[in-house]
Amino acid sequence: MAIAATLAMALGANGAGVVAEFFNGAARPLQDLGTEALLLGVFSNLIWAHLLGVYRTDAILDRRRAFRRLPLTTFATFAFMLVIVVATKSAEKYSRLWFFTWAVLAFLLKFEFRTVFFKLIERALERGACVSRALSIGMFAPPIASREIESQTAKQVRVLHSLEFASFADLGAVAEMVAQLEIDHVYVSAPWADIPLVLSRLDVLRHLSTRVFVVPDDGAVDRSIRRICQLGSRPAFCAIEESIHGWGLWLKRMEDIILAGLGLLALSPLFALVALAIRIESRGPVFFKQIRTGFNGRPFELWKFRSMYTEMTDHHAEKQTSRNDPRVTRVGRILRRYSIDELPQLINVLQGSMSLIGPRPHALATKAEGRNLEDLVDYYAVRHRVKPGLTGWAQIHGLRGELDSVLKLQRRVDYDIQYIENWTLWLDIKIIFKTVRLVFRDSSAY
Repeated sequence: MAIAATLAMALGANGAGVVAEFFNGAARPLQDLGTEALLLGVFSNLIWAHLLGVYRTDAILDRRRAFRRLPLTTFATFAFMLVIVVATKSAEKYSRLWFFTWAVLAFLLKFEFRTVFFKLIERALERGACVSRALSIGMFAPPIASREIESQTAKQVRVLHSLEFASFADLGAVAEMVAQLEIDHVYVSAPWADIPLVLSRLDVLRHLSTRVFVVPDDGAVDRSIRRICQLGSRPAFCAIEESIHGWGLWLKRMEDIILAGLGLLALSPLFALVALAIRIESRGPVFFKQIRTGFNGRPFELWKFRSMYTEMTDHHAEKQTSRNDPRVTRVGRILRRYSIDELPQLINVLQGSMSLIGPRPHALATKAEGRNLEDLVDYYAVRHRVKPGLTGWAQIHGLRGELDSVLKLQRRVDYDIQYIENWTLWLDIKIIFKTVRLVFRDSSAY
């Protein structure tokens, strides 16, 4: 929709020039007169649209809301431009007929584009498309019918499976289904008397980046309780929400694609030199691939430059790498010291299995004090609510290297959760700059 708004502004500017030229010839061609104004109009329109929540993903299909805010966005944009024109004493450069014709045409075109958008989306939804994928679960009660959920969400949500459970032990299977089917929403129906118990037992799902609604099957709700939301006309509890959602997800993905793509291009000569050095020193592949746990607990294949002798490579990380580890080659020591061995994970970032910034993924067999990581910190799995990262908030605070104690693990997980709960684009940028500085002076790298 932002692209459509930009197109509407451009077409409106051109159309206004034609109208003004037709009536009194006062308007010069767009390339002489309107380029600066057009750019200012486009950017200010996008800013006002963001401030007024025009492109909020949770309301992008709300027709009434959109048509109420479109006039406000247009008015604010052109009022702001008028202030700029007056403040810079450049009003004589612009035809008033051209300017106000542009404002009217831009609004009409945006209105028309949004109308066409709604019609196309409605047709797609009627044909079976959906915005979100869901599970409907009945806990000591029948699950909410697929047809009701689709009706209450204007067909934006499609229910893939409906399940009825008589025991909380069955919830363990839900986590695996959410990961495998890439579920966005989970709707849990339960009797009102059992709602507190159901909410407490849903902790087994809190490591998932999905939205979980708990809906009383009889519709009775004590509205003094916080975190009440709506499923259409039905009240519900928002038990779990995604860590990063809406436009935040889009921004983070764009950040990953742009920076990882530029990084691979800029570092391609270094990749060639590293590959040559690895092959000269020891036999075996240039890259080392290892299965690790990623977003929502799904396994993925992580890429690294090989830093160990091939015959000593530990694909399951049953033994963590220690300082002066004899398995590491001479070239490998240099690669690990400056974190060059991690750079192939830019490929993972482009593939979408990783992000530039996020909790570092641990190998499946990694242990601390001889025990599995999940057993040592009961909230360890919360790290999987976002994609794993090439670097992260814990790493820039010196928490990297061998996990040889429960305290180190707990501190690392705590920092990871701080990042997840406080994510912003600016935080990512801050971590990137600090990571670059640490590459050259991090004593914990080996």
